[in-house]
Amino acid sequence: MGDAPVHIDAYGDPACPWDFSAEGARLRLRWRYGDALSWRHRMVGLSSTPDEYARRGFAPGDLARGRTYIRDRFGMPIDTTPAERFAVTVVACRAVVGVRLHAPEHVDAFLRALRVAGLSTPVELDDPETIAAAARTAGLDDVDVARWAAEPQTDQELAHDMADARNPSAAALAMRERLATTLDGIWRYTCPSYRISRGELTLDAPGFQPARVYEVIIANLAPELEPRPEPQRVEEVLAWAPYPLATAEIAGIMEIDVAIAGQRLADSAAHATPVANDAYWSIAAPVS
Repeated sequence: MGDAPVHIDAYGDPACPWDFSAEGARLRLRWRYGDALSWRHRMVGLSSTPDEYARRGFAPGDLARGRTYIRDRFGMPIDTTPAERFAVTVVACRAVVGVRLHAPEHVDAFLRALRVAGLSTPVELDDPETIAAAARTAGLDDVDVARWAAEPQTDQELAHDMADARNPSAAALAMRERLATTLDGIWRYTCPSYRISRGELTLDAPGFQPARVYEVIIANLAPELEPRPEPQRVEEVLAWAPYPLATAEIAGIMEIDVAIAGQRLADSAAHATPVANDAYWSIAAPVS
């Protein structure tokens, strides 16, 4: 956990559009608290076999309609093209765990690249080329990432993540409307769910939450922390960001309406790279 006073276990899955739509809240926490927070991305593993969604009664068109609802509600750039098949999400989860074990300094960038690829564009997250491209985007050697994903230790760590995700705390079980169940009827954390800790004390925030919920928890755990002042200009946010941001993410960091963020971006010198229903914005040259 390093020297950061507050640690967050973030349960998620690179294929989940709810988790993707929580990027604005995650980025706001990073803006506000920076290195005072340490993060560990724990993988839920939404599907382990090609037929898992079908056994739940879902068709690919159902997932596309779900993506459309989440896109329209939160504004993230989400591709809603109906897939021809269901992707097996543990393939990408396993790659994330491999990077977490061998190159932890790259895991945020790698997970981000997977989320963008799998949710903003019509590619499958279990396609080896999708994972390889995400590795290269994150500054990793794609051959290394494939090798790490195939290691027995990675499988063991992923199994540990998935087991923990299916063993929610008593506090989380008191909020069962924010949890889900497996095909076997076992309660599990939804994506995203956070367990926020300081020392021996851990507080749970299961399910999709506003950033202020996490900020309240952090203030209770570490009242001595002084959050970074709120950003005043979109250029400040883009200059700070480690990668191009969607309009909704900038709105989340600044706590302003998405339409207002879009207008401020349009009035700025920022570059937009159109993707799906929105764009990714950068202060430098457009992303190729």
